[in-house]
Amino acid sequence: MNNLKDTKVIQPIELRKLVLVNLMDPSVRDLRQHLSESHPLMDVDSDQEAIKIVDKHHDHISAVLFNVEAAQKNHFQLLQKMNDDKRFVGIPIIAVSGTTNSKYCQDCLQAGANEYFEPPFKKELIELRIKNAVRSKDSATFSEVERILRELPSNIYLKDAKGKYVFATHYWHHLHTENDPNWTIRGKTDIEIREDKENAKKAMESDMELIRTGKGTNYIIEEKGENGSEYLELIKRPTFDENGKVNGIVAIINNITEMQKLRLELEKRSKTDQLTGLFNKQATEELIAQTLEKSKVHKGTGALLMIDVDNFKYINDNFGHIAGDRVLMAIGNIIHDSFKGMDITGRIGGDEFMVFLNEIKHADTALHLAANISDKARHLFPNEPLGKHVTLSIGIALFPEHGKDFEELYRAADKALYYVKEHGRDFYRLYAPELKTLVTE
Repeated sequence: MNNLKDTKVIQPIELRKLVLVNLMDPSVRDLRQHLSESHPLMDVDSDQEAIKIVDKHHDHISAVLFNVEAAQKNHFQLLQKMNDDKRFVGIPIIAVSGTTNSKYCQDCLQAGANEYFEPPFKKELIELRIKNAVRSKDSATFSEVERILRELPSNIYLKDAKGKYVFATHYWHHLHTENDPNWTIRGKTDIEIREDKENAKKAMESDMELIRTGKGTNYIIEEKGENGSEYLELIKRPTFDENGKVNGIVAIINNITEMQKLRLELEKRSKTDQLTGLFNKQATEELIAQTLEKSKVHKGTGALLMIDVDNFKYINDNFGHIAGDRVLMAIGNIIHDSFKGMDITGRIGGDEFMVFLNEIKHADTALHLAANISDKARHLFPNEPLGKHVTLSIGIALFPEHGKDFEELYRAADKALYYVKEHGRDFYRLYAPELKTLVTE
């Protein structure tokens, strides 16, 4: 018996071995001669021995050929075992008879044989039918794997070198399928089938870059559809032909909507003041600093407002900390509702708030908004004694006139705020280099 060498390299089909089970009979001498010219042969004398050989070396075996008459005596046990075991799903099982019109031909095909040979054994025909049997089993193996993969929640797909789908285990509901039960993704591009055309375009650009460079990529997208947004994680890797050239893409899509929403919520909480819902100190200062850096490049403008709740210690001492929290939450609501989405609003200390107004054209805009929130604060809790003590002090500095970065702008606004607090509170001032020239609205 020939021995197989262990190797990690899968040999081409024509060099893989054929396992012959009980095929030493002279009646199949011609068949053996034809097979030996293009395949290494291994002879075994029993079904059990064949199973052991195929189990150990299945990656290096093209097909198993068995004697029909001998197999019939064992009730085609070899066929049953190999067809029942998923390890052997890619190996064709070929029945061979030394006589023409064997009475067991139909029986062995019904039992699961993939091919049947009988005399006369013509070399070219035999070789072609073996190759076809191997291809057929490879196709069946692919279908079996595809069916198994569909049981996973992830979508696994293949694309060719032009970014067209070869197959996908799932059709996400955000794909455009025309409500056709016979619709297939095969041969289609992302632009053709996805509702979110912007993401579809980005997906195709990513595919072409991967095919060009041969480098895989991972990323997360927000897919917007009729029923809201989903977050999808994509993991893409190139596939290669025998010459090492990229010939397609294999990828997996995981729906991470719940995980991503939780991550975004945790990220939001890490940046949010829990009492007021505004940004906390760190997030406020970082966002303003980042905005100023961008504004330098684009020659933007802005204004920084520093806001203090007047007499806040008195409110806590005389009305209690619960009342103090009510005041802070109410001021937070006023600030949140008084500024547009592109502005940055935050609570930076116990009774301290900060607002950056983005892209304002005139100082009057900042002064008007300061007057507006001051007036609203005075009218909080109108029917409670607490309401008589709620007022705001506000210092204002302009970007880039009063400061070209966050530190400079902060110092200017803080100086204006200090002036307000030293001169009676409950009003607002715009910074000027000399305190005597500070102006009001």
